[in-house]
Amino acid sequence: MSDAPLQSREDWLASLTRVYAAAGCILRDEDGRILIVKAGYREHWQFPGGTIDPGEGPVECARRELEEETGLVRETGELLAVSWAHPSGELDHPAAHFLFDLGTVPAGTPVTVPAGELDDYRWATVEEALDLLGPARSLRLRAALDAALDGRVRIVTTPVSGF
Repeated sequence: MSDAPLQSREDWLASLTRVYAAAGCILRDEDGRILIVKAGYREHWQFPGGTIDPGEGPVECARRELEEETGLVRETGELLAVSWAHPSGELDHPAAHFLFDLGTVPAGTPVTVPAGELDDYRWATVEEALDLLGPARSLRLRAALDAALDGRVRIVTTPVSGF
C-alpha cells in the first residue's frame, strides 16, 4: 500500500487536459456549391460556425452560428466529421471541431453576414473551397464529403488547428 496522499477530486480535475470545442456547418446550394465565410482576422475562409457556448452542445452551436453568421435558419442535420487538433503554437490546448450537414438550399439563397464579425461569404465549388479553406479545414471538408456519401462519420486528426 502506498503512503502517497490521495489526490483530491479538484486536483485531479485540474490536472486533466482542457479542450477547445467548436461546431461548424456544411451547407450546399442546389448546384452543389458549399457556403464558406471569411473573417478579416483569419488568413483562410471557414465554414459557418464557432465555439460552443456554456450550456450549449455541438448541435445547438452549429444551428446558432449558422443563423448568426448568415441569417439562415436551418435544423442541424447529421454529424459528418470530427476534427481533433493537438496543441500547437496556435493553441495551447487540443481542439475538437464538430462538422454537421445542414442540407441544401436553392441557388441564389440570400446570405447576410454580420458587420464586424465577417467580411464576406461565397458559394464555392468543392475545388474552390478546398483551396480557400486552408489545410485544416480542407481535411475536414474532404472527410465530411466522404461521410455524406456513405453515412459513416469521419474522425480527422491534424497538427494544424484551423480553429
